[in-house]
Amino acid sequence: MQNKIWFDEVLQLTKTLMGIASISPNIEDENKCVDVIRDLTLSNYENGKTPDVFSEFWFTEDGRKNFACLLKSKKKSYKTIILMGHFDTVGVDDFARYGDVNIAFHPEQLAEEMKKYFQSKNDLDISEQSAWTHLQSGDWLFGRGCVDMKSGVAINIAILRAFAKPDENGKRLIDELDGNILLLACPDEETESVGVLSAVPNLLKLREKEKLNYIGVINTDYTAPRNENENIRFIYSGTVGKLLPSFYILGVRTHVGEIFRGVDASHIAAELVSEINLNPAWMDKWTGKLGDEQLTEIAVPPVALQMRDLKPLYNAETAGDAFVYVNWLTLQITPLEAMKKMKDSAKQALGQVMKRVEESYTEFNKLGGQSQTPPEWNELVISYDELLQKASKEFGDNLGQWMKNKVVEFSSQAKDSREISCLLVVELTKLAKLNGPAIVTFFSPPYYPSVLPQENELTQAAASVISEFDDELQFRGFFPYISDLSYMRLDNADASESLKKFMPLFDFEKNDETKVYLLDSNKLNEIQALNCPVINIGPFGRDAHGLYERVYMPYSFETVPQIIFQTIKRALGK
Repeated sequence: MQNKIWFDEVLQLTKTLMGIASISPNIEDENKCVDVIRDLTLSNYENGKTPDVFSEFWFTEDGRKNFACLLKSKKKSYKTIILMGHFDTVGVDDFARYGDVNIAFHPEQLAEEMKKYFQSKNDLDISEQSAWTHLQSGDWLFGRGCVDMKSGVAINIAILRAFAKPDENGKRLIDELDGNILLLACPDEETESVGVLSAVPNLLKLREKEKLNYIGVINTDYTAPRNENENIRFIYSGTVGKLLPSFYILGVRTHVGEIFRGVDASHIAAELVSEINLNPAWMDKWTGKLGDEQLTEIAVPPVALQMRDLKPLYNAETAGDAFVYVNWLTLQITPLEAMKKMKDSAKQALGQVMKRVEESYTEFNKLGGQSQTPPEWNELVISYDELLQKASKEFGDNLGQWMKNKVVEFSSQAKDSREISCLLVVELTKLAKLNGPAIVTFFSPPYYPSVLPQENELTQAAASVISEFDDELQFRGFFPYISDLSYMRLDNADASESLKKFMPLFDFEKNDETKVYLLDSNKLNEIQALNCPVINIGPFGRDAHGLYERVYMPYSFETVPQIIFQTIKRALGK
């Protein structure tokens, strides 16, 4: 920091980008932001169509835009590094405490309001104490998108500018390298990664057109403390994946005065969440080598994102059905292996409920209570492909068209693809004449493949650069948060077949032949064809998506761009 190279430029770019609301999914606002990214990137070029700078927008199906800018070396090398980041953010409702939620996009005003707030409170909680300490230090920038991830995009713009800028003799640094740089800025990473999924076929077309050799992707998504040592900074050479295990639970409705005559779907749902939430047996593990170091990495255990019964209104009746879906970060477990674990846990949960019913009835009867003896239930746990088989036997050959009609109907009333998936499964259980108590296991969108760590020329270049820093900069395997990196390479070649069996919306076309969920078999094939090594070198911060989102400026605005800059130079032969 004594001889600042990048700091002032990255700070100013970050503030400029933060000032544009780009909350996903908002087509108009995200496009405003990407227009500014284009202007900032091409500030030295009139139209981005000069022979050595190629740029264009790559559109998503809903009209949002990726921005791609290829800076070409005059050495006519085909080696190319992709600099990738996303410019969308999550919402800002938390900031209403300061009077206007839009203050989240203006770091100076936000800092003043935060200062007043902290000074007015006598009892700050732990998160507030940390934020107040960081605010007072002057080394942290606060506000929505500062770390996740407007600063990451700002870093990429600054680096591309540095390689493109002519010196006093008119020479550009890019022309000294045996390779090119492709900047890619994507919308919608925060929801279903529609941006990068739309960009993948365009990356393949550009590769073919320009005869490029993508030697890897450098992503600049945010990093954060992984343990109590807040001074360690991490660089990653792979990324976690994500599955969304989903469970449709069919109970047996009964009057609340005759509770032993039925089975409460809410009870089954609660038992299922208790069985899965934070379960160490569900933690995915990977052991492998990265350079000379043997690494073992563990993904965090799963957690429920939604648990609800499907009763439309109040009445004196137990819940007849319920829906649960669970966030599960993965390292190397396949969807097929995951489904087996899901069914095992569903059987365990259903068994526990049946045991509880029996025990409760026995005690009730012992105390002199009067009730009918609970029926002998035939509990059932089936996966989505098994449900389809049952429904097909009942309905016949026209099941596919019937399902298309249903999805068209649900698309107009459901909030998202999770709800569409659930509604479709509900209707299929009716067709299949399924009786409760039963659980149907399936996957809902989105699916993010994990990318396994690997050694290649890009990781070798990065490792060489960080070896010159102190021990507090470490190379690790899996980037621990969901990111667009998942769609740069596909390590599990069998994923497509499993998703066809277990994900209702995978490869599903509505009557107008549009996809309900953008990720399909063709897209996975494209990702497999792209086959890019990945690495994440991102800004460091705290409380991403939270009220006190903040980025540590000395490392993020100076060290990170310098690491990436040096990595590119070494990977491309300088």
